[in-house]
Amino acid sequence: MSAALVKATKQFDALVAALPPSEGGEKAQLRRIAELQAENDAVGQELQKQLEAAVKELKQVQELLNQAADNCLNLKKPD
Repeated sequence: MSAALVKATKQFDALVAALPPSEGGEKAQLRRIAELQAENDAVGQELQKQLEAAVKELKQVQELLNQAADNCLNLKKPD
């Protein structure tokens, strides 16, 4: 149990050491968080637009495929 605690403590210390230094204090961090949130929102909106366009294109392809299949079935002579 104590070995696991020591290992977890070392991992935590390594993660803390890997963090970039705090620059500008809390106000700068909050400003950066707001900037990142705005960027994330913009990217999310663009991805939503791309998803909607892809869904629309998929429906068009499915409709064309259905039409092609119907045309192939109509070309066969009845037995």
